[in-house]
Amino acid sequence: MSQEQITQDAVPVAETTQTTTETQQPISSTTEQPTVAKSWKEAISEEFRNDPNISKFTELDALAKSYINATRMIGQDKVSIPNQNSTDEQWNEVYSKLGRPESPDQYKLESKSEVVPIDELSIKNFAETSHQLGLNNKQAQGILDYYKNMMEGTAQQSQIDIETAQAQSEQELRKEWGTSFDDNVKRAGALAKANIGVEVLDMQLKDGTRLGDHPQIIKGFAKIADMMSEDKFVGTESENISGRDYDAEISAIVNDRDGPYWNKQHPDHDKIVQQVFTLRTMKNG
Repeated sequence: MSQEQITQDAVPVAETTQTTTETQQPISSTTEQPTVAKSWKEAISEEFRNDPNISKFTELDALAKSYINATRMIGQDKVSIPNQNSTDEQWNEVYSKLGRPESPDQYKLESKSEVVPIDELSIKNFAETSHQLGLNNKQAQGILDYYKNMMEGTAQQSQIDIETAQAQSEQELRKEWGTSFDDNVKRAGALAKANIGVEVLDMQLKDGTRLGDHPQIIKGFAKIADMMSEDKFVGTESENISGRDYDAEISAIVNDRDGPYWNKQHPDHDKIVQQVFTLRTMKNG
């Protein structure tokens, strides 16, 4: 044998080891995705989804807001709305919960006005009516303010109408009387006040004119004053300066104990009493 053969025979053949590769499963090209609801309502069960309290909402935020508000109301006082069959006690319970005072005298109403007088009795009656109607203090004050403002507006407009009528009356009489205006107005005013009450002179006519400011009334009293002056019943300040003695005329009438001034049964009693009153008024200007 040759050396090469020996060498080959002597060298053992190496065992070959077969490497086994684990078989890997192929990766699917498609991944399963979770189902997405078309709207937020589809995420809840059909039982709740179709409930009228849920179906009225179109957005989830609106539902959340409603729930939050409802939660905040838990524990707060509730007011049951009465109906036509409710008793007075049930209505009174509601009024109390809405803020009506326990009694009319517990209202705190501001009624002061610089334009129109508002007496305490009227406010007291208003408070009693407000209590019967179940009004709270804010509601009652609101109604009172409305009527107070309306009354003030009416009074202010009335004053404007009076001043306008006075200006128009003065303009008309000055045009007619000229320089005699002041003297005629003074005598007419004194006679009117001596024979007619102030409340009558303050009466307003349909056009808003004060009765005592109407040109025809003033001219009428001025004419009567002239007639009485001629008869020595009344006089002007100038007549007094020229020698008329009012004190003597008054004294002569009053000191006549048998005259009509002291005799109520006398047919001229009222006339003479009025004459004395007029003389005293003219004397004092």
